[in-house]
Amino acid sequence: MSADTALIWNATKGGRGYSGPGLQLCLQPLLQKCSIFTPKGKLPRIHDARHSFAVNALMRWYREGADVGAKLPLLATYMGHVSVVSTHYYLQWIERLRTAASKRFASHYGELVVPVPGRKGGQE
Repeated sequence: MSADTALIWNATKGGRGYSGPGLQLCLQPLLQKCSIFTPKGKLPRIHDARHSFAVNALMRWYREGADVGAKLPLLATYMGHVSVVSTHYYLQWIERLRTAASKRFASHYGELVVPVPGRKGGQE
């Protein structure tokens, strides 16, 4: 076995891709054996991996300083979506992502956002 050998592949279909349900059926015993569960104690779903992939792609782009808005259509295409709107479903708003987006905004536009004298927390 080499480093580029696939972790899983569809031997019964000549190496073609799995369907979502087919992959889920193959992964369930592996996840169970490795004791990989969600915080609610359930086995992860295939779409949970898609959520993680999408969010980690955004985090990687933020770290690289990439134009995240321009990259979203690439992510949508890679995930097999017709538009970015479908991809938004997978982009869970997590603390790491909020922090990265906030820092990016502050570095570009922070000088435009200034406190109003006499106001505390946006209220008088």
